[in-house]
Amino acid sequence: MSEDRARAPGGLPDTLLNAVGRLAPDTGILPGRTAAELSAEAHRIAETLKDQGPEGEAVVLRLPNGPDWVTHFLGLLAAGARPLPVAPDTPDAEVRRLLGQAGGGRILTPAARPGGPPLLDGTPGTPASEGPGVLLPTSGSTGAPQLVWRPEAGWLSEARRYRDGVGLTTEDVLLLPIPLSHAYALGWLCGALLTGAAIRPVPPTALGEAARELAAGATVVALVPTTARLLATRQRLRARRAGPGAAPPAPRLRIAMTGAGPVDGPLDALFGEAYGVGLARNYGSTALGAVLSGPAGLPPLCAGTPLPGVDIRLLDRTTHAETADGPGILQIRSDALPGWHDTGDLAVREHGHLRVLGREGTAVRRGARWVAPLEIESVLRAHAGVRDVRVAARRRAHDGEDGLVAEVVADDGTDTDELRAHAARHLAPHKVPDTFVLRAALPRTAVGKAAAPARYRLTPRALRAARAYKASELLFALHDLGALTALAEGSELADISAETGCDTRALELLLDTAAALGLVSTGLEPGGPAVPIDELAAFVELEKRLSRDLVSREALAAVARTGVRHRPFEQWSLDAELVRLYQGAMGGPSARARSALGLRLLRPRPGTRLVEITAGPGRYLERLLAADPTATGHLWQTGRLAGPVSEPVRAAVAAGLITTGPELPSGDADACVVANGIHDPTGGARLAPLLRTLKPGGRLLVDDLFLPSGTPDGEPGEGAELALDWLTHGGTHWPTLAALTAGLTEAGADLVRDLPFEGSPCHLVLAKEAD
Repeated sequence: MSEDRARAPGGLPDTLLNAVGRLAPDTGILPGRTAAELSAEAHRIAETLKDQGPEGEAVVLRLPNGPDWVTHFLGLLAAGARPLPVAPDTPDAEVRRLLGQAGGGRILTPAARPGGPPLLDGTPGTPASEGPGVLLPTSGSTGAPQLVWRPEAGWLSEARRYRDGVGLTTEDVLLLPIPLSHAYALGWLCGALLTGAAIRPVPPTALGEAARELAAGATVVALVPTTARLLATRQRLRARRAGPGAAPPAPRLRIAMTGAGPVDGPLDALFGEAYGVGLARNYGSTALGAVLSGPAGLPPLCAGTPLPGVDIRLLDRTTHAETADGPGILQIRSDALPGWHDTGDLAVREHGHLRVLGREGTAVRRGARWVAPLEIESVLRAHAGVRDVRVAARRRAHDGEDGLVAEVVADDGTDTDELRAHAARHLAPHKVPDTFVLRAALPRTAVGKAAAPARYRLTPRALRAARAYKASELLFALHDLGALTALAEGSELADISAETGCDTRALELLLDTAAALGLVSTGLEPGGPAVPIDELAAFVELEKRLSRDLVSREALAAVARTGVRHRPFEQWSLDAELVRLYQGAMGGPSARARSALGLRLLRPRPGTRLVEITAGPGRYLERLLAADPTATGHLWQTGRLAGPVSEPVRAAVAAGLITTGPELPSGDADACVVANGIHDPTGGARLAPLLRTLKPGGRLLVDDLFLPSGTPDGEPGEGAELALDWLTHGGTHWPTLAALTAGLTEAGADLVRDLPFEGSPCHLVLAKEAD
């Protein structure tokens, strides 16, 4: 470890861990840990790591937000390593790519038991000579994440900015509901380690936990715009349910500061209404840390003024001369980085504060006027039908002729004409986008920034896909030959040939090919397929039919041209045979087993009232009535492929125990179940109405299929082709479990449990209204 580091009063090297050591020993720095305990634990980790030789080496820190993250981070620095923090769900392929940029390195694995030694897994990397510091990936908002190295002295400098400029003190309780692996959160963490503020790190998705910390007395909260919006929306819903006289949601909150993105007027107003505190501002970058801040009450999109130790200037984009008020490229220098650093952002000075127009590459010039995409996004986001938006420039040949493109994720009833009219009502003519593009979703980074647009390129897998139809056709042929039952039981070639009347030599080639493709096995051990033969046969029959019409190449091309709303499926008159095939495949033994397990998760009491939204026969209501004749409920069948209602449910409808139709009851249900309907935009995808059916303490259960998020090595997961079914004849809302979880959070619900099924894209998801 370098010995020439700056020294603090008392002669100790100026490090984050030594800053903790200078706090009063009984300072409650983390839940369950005093400053003395944190210091001792970090030193112990450092000593055990030193035996593994990490000095100067990049070491990946891939842990969830929490006290263990902090102790291992400090331990890595004290051991002379270069911590490389990443989010806990970062794929292995991304970790390998980042380690490659860092010259190789290992991954930290925490101790298997309390007090045990942490381990460094992998091949040691090449030590760097820069000295102690942190490697951080950039956000990915402008392209693939790249590594930035910042020395430990730079983090201490930023910590002093939070102490001297923002006003963080030892009396504060700092809530961090943002990824500690992000530079913005890490700067706040360093400020708390320096000042002795009590740190409350919670996972970014645990908004219920964050809300409880606010109610318990957090005085400062570091936010990003997405988290601020979700917390405020959640609290507004909670306040409406609680009514007047409810306890204040954040009784001691004095600073709610938002960074890593702009604060527009509607967001500021929403948060202020929810928590009684406006949003303070923070601006910085991965390389510089926090450099600007401003108090609550600033105009929309303003970033504030320089923090202590920071100087700024604006350079004309064309002449590169310094300009007093801009617009100009924002450059920064600080006590930790004395040379002028180009941020790449275009900014103007207004009323003593800086307003960032956007990245130099995204800020738009139309005639002699500059247009801020952020302002346009704010206006469009205020439309009730808009769920997400991104505005960017479409460059043209000459300066001042840039086009504006708005990519919008909107509800199904919102079209581009309505969006254009909304923009025209609220924006000057030169700010109205030229083009509106409706998107299914806009990818976001871990802190909610718009990710760089995807660039689609063919891979070698495309060649395999061109041949993959042969595997499906082979399976369909074996089904048509009547061979599936014999194959499920495990039969010899001669027996299968005799049973099907096939030529033995030709059949042998088919079966050997099926074995090579993994469709059948050839072992002598007993055992059948992972699914019962009748269920397998039902799926094969359905897929065989879909391959001929609904999910054919012609159907996929047609929906790409027309869009989902006008796809051919909506124009076809469905035949009873297709409905039979669909219900046979979706209602097999696995579906019946899930409904039994789902009801156990709900724990219905005698006389339970259950609302079921489904594309099936009412399986949950049927099972509930069989167990409890006093139960009541409501059934809404959605989707064009919904089959007939089961006979027990039909009888219960006739007896007045069950009501039916799209008009859902309000506030009297013990449970609401969405079975094979969560993706339907006209039915089960509308989360807020589903939650409104519940009485206090009620539960929402989702029983459906979801797209995979990808396997650890970055390869696409099995089941990704489900999206083609949804595109051509289903619904496309909440395609992944992460999307559904975010939607539930925004609708004011907490995820109670996710129960995935091995080897299947099916999940049972249990949720409840937020506390």
